[in-house]
Amino acid sequence: MELIKDETGAPAPRLVDRHFDPEEATEVFHVVLGETVKMLCAGIVHADLSDFNVLMGVDGPILIDFPQAVDPARNQNARKLLLRDIKNLTSFLSRFAPQLRKTKYGPEMWDLYE
Repeated sequence: MELIKDETGAPAPRLVDRHFDPEEATEVFHVVLGETVKMLCAGIVHADLSDFNVLMGVDGPILIDFPQAVDPARNQNARKLLLRDIKNLTSFLSRFAPQLRKTKYGPEMWDLYE
């Protein structure tokens, strides 16, 4: 474990504690979505991804809190959990970038995983 810091050296804020312009929100969305894809490729579904479990570090968003993570090949609820993770991410960041509401990445990710 390590302390995740912001650009001033203070503890990094959670995603929920930040306000974004539409461009920033879209960028953060795609970074976190990309990390979620990498985790799925590695056999991990976070299973509790939300704006509370992403810290905004110096180099961008960092996912935290993995005790409930599941192996998608061995958990019958993995698809549902992945879709919920993506929905949570989309729901929060679409407040700042409404065009994100139209995205449907969760089902596509799962279909490709299968």
